[in-house]
Amino acid sequence: MPKSRHKKDQKKRSRARTQKVQAHQRALQKKMQEKFEKEMEKSKNKKFGIEEVDPNETNSDVSFEEIKS
Repeated sequence: MPKSRHKKDQKKRSRARTQKVQAHQRALQKKMQEKFEKEMEKSKNKKFGIEEVDPNETNSDVSFEEIKS
């Protein structure tokens, strides 16, 4: 009887250890995925932000003709 109890306890501990490791890996994977998505969104916004600037609208007192000459 003690042997089977010992096996059951070991299996239970092994399963718990495996689940803990897998949960930790999923959490890290999710964190890295979110970080990657944020970086991609940031670079995408930066890229489109540069392209969306209208040269006719300026926020400064300097005109384009002054810059060209």
